[in-house]
Amino acid sequence: MVTRRLAGFLLRSAVRRWPAELRDELSREWQAELHVLAERGERWRMLTFAASLAASRPGAPVVDRARFDARARRAAATLLLAPVACVAIVVLAAVVSNALIGQVGLAAGLALPHAPVLSALAAVLAVWFARRVGRGATRTALRGRLRPALGVVLPIALTAVAIEYALNETTDDLVRFAPGLVVWLTGLALVLWGVGTLAGRGRVRAAWCLGVLGALVAADAAVVLTVVNHVPGGPPTVIDGVAQGDTVDRISAPLWLFTCWTDWSFGLPRPTREELFLIGDLLDLQPFLHLTCTPYALAYAIGAARSAGPAGVPAAEPVASPA
Repeated sequence: MVTRRLAGFLLRSAVRRWPAELRDELSREWQAELHVLAERGERWRMLTFAASLAASRPGAPVVDRARFDARARRAAATLLLAPVACVAIVVLAAVVSNALIGQVGLAAGLALPHAPVLSALAAVLAVWFARRVGRGATRTALRGRLRPALGVVLPIALTAVAIEYALNETTDDLVRFAPGLVVWLTGLALVLWGVGTLAGRGRVRAAWCLGVLGALVAADAAVVLTVVNHVPGGPPTVIDGVAQGDTVDRISAPLWLFTCWTDWSFGLPRPTREELFLIGDLLDLQPFLHLTCTPYALAYAIGAARSAGPAGVPAAEPVASPA
């Protein structure tokens, strides 16, 4: 693209006029801004931005403080409110699914399963929300790989703790869920770091694949840990033909997250209907919080990494070979 190359030439000219110790940092910052403008198709602004830097004197302010502060405020608002929006998505999906199941069930005289409808609605709304947040992440004030990951995970952690505290009667109940939350959030942070690294190198498809698989593994591990810590394993003791106590066989552990979303054992003998009920009753909101927060977290991390490019600098465009 001619305008991109011309803007790049102007930026290189501007950078050379600054002291050597400042050139690398200024080049990264200006190239990142240029990359954002190019992705948005704002060619005229891209040229005027580069030309203004090339024409300015060394020593003039190199950062538009007002613009940076506005970005920081937008990033903070997004990161703090997005987990709350994810919880609202679960609530909205629950209300809509209850209404749909009630009307269809009454009309057809059927008892329809609630979990699959709730999960499908929540997933659709979560993906829609993630797409909107991902587009805004290209203008985030958080750069690098670790900062966006922590910026996403920490508000999710605060929201998850607040929700569990509101749903449980005592702090002892909250402490019971703490190990699972720690496993999920730690795994999610590591996944987001890896996703940001891949996306920053231009490997967006690989970043999405890693993100989806890694987030599922982290969520599944959290579910398994919570169930194992609170429900005995193995077959129950049977006295006079009556099972004594509630147990969940560990052989079906990898499926527990997906059974919470579908209320189905996928045609396998385990988990049984009783085990499905025990798992769902114990975990309650957690699997659906995983379902709605994961798309947003991945979209934000990938969007932030793409705006910065490798090591904070967008990848150079390939130069066409002469015909």
